[in-house]
Amino acid sequence: MERTVERKILIDRFVRSDRALYDLGKRLRISWFDRFDQKFGRDSYAYFASEEKVAAIDIIAKEPDDSALGRALNDLGPPKYLEIDRFVGERYFFDGEKFSLQDKRAELREEVRRAIKETGGRGIHLLKALISLYRAGKWDRAYGGAAWPDILATIREIGGSYPSPRDLAILKSYKLYYRTGSRRYPTHTIPEEIIEVVDEELNAWKQRAQGSS
Repeated sequence: MERTVERKILIDRFVRSDRALYDLGKRLRISWFDRFDQKFGRDSYAYFASEEKVAAIDIIAKEPDDSALGRALNDLGPPKYLEIDRFVGERYFFDGEKFSLQDKRAELREEVRRAIKETGGRGIHLLKALISLYRAGKWDRAYGGAAWPDILATIREIGGSYPSPRDLAILKSYKLYYRTGSRRYPTHTIPEEIIEVVDEELNAWKQRAQGSS
């Protein structure tokens, strides 16, 4: 995954407020953020205009080196309430408490294999459906993730079986699947940064299953 893309996913997940975004930019000593000192200094409810927020995220994603961003995120700390409480990227890892510069994708691959095995292969269909909807641009823009009716329709299209409550619990325990959104608008998600690795393992498992049949 390209560095700036990984960082944008990281920032979007763990830097929830405009105030936190401003503080992150200041911790990184990015001069662009100095122009907002007065605004955020005098108003505890200050916020970026929409185009300013986009620019702020783009600048943070491109400018600092990896270690600087990792330190700044640890200094800032994650938000109190996290729906997706882990990050497994090519450069960054978050274990629920601390950001570090580690590539844990090998461990992630093993977790995918174990999850598929424990669900008897049924977990593949839910994950495949989520990935397919993501790539088709059918994730909810406000909440992220896909709606359950869309997931079930996609599972039918790929000839899969519906996940049981036990299957969902197993996938959730491995942090491959999360229920997100709100009570009124629930969505279902696979963390964006792990999609490519998970899909590779799903395809490899299917190939091995077809070869042994």
